[in-house]
Amino acid sequence: MISLIVAFDENRVIGKNNKLPWNIPEDMEKFKKATMGNIIIMGRNTFEGIGRPLPGRINIVITKDESFHYKGVEVFHSVEEALEEALKLGKEVFFIGGESIYRQVADLVDKFYISYIHGKYDGDSYFPEISLSNFQIIKEEIYDDFIYKEYEKNTLAL
Repeated sequence: MISLIVAFDENRVIGKNNKLPWNIPEDMEKFKKATMGNIIIMGRNTFEGIGRPLPGRINIVITKDESFHYKGVEVFHSVEEALEEALKLGKEVFFIGGESIYRQVADLVDKFYISYIHGKYDGDSYFPEISLSNFQIIKEEIYDDFIYKEYEKNTLAL
């Protein structure tokens, strides 16, 4: 399954200087629980913002920089190449950012995990406008600082 996990604010901000502009432990727990034991794919800037491979997951970094290497991560130079290899492993594949990666993969996704963060934050990267008309909400949880929703692609036969 191809999934995308994201948290964004009321202006669709997802980051500032390759970091999350908020600190919401419950949202981080949602991320950890969903991605643990699975595959995470991210752009190089997102990886550098995290600063290390995330434990308990297969970490894949996409970069155009042919010289980029980092212990504990697999490096690919295109979304297609990374996804092809990731799908061979038989685990859920999560795209975790950033903006450029989200723009490239939004149409490939079977499941969205979205945290709608309350408030407006200063940021320099945004989640693109996407249509969820072909998806249904399968889970919704309300927290003080955000609303968490999972969407799955409709599979009803026409």
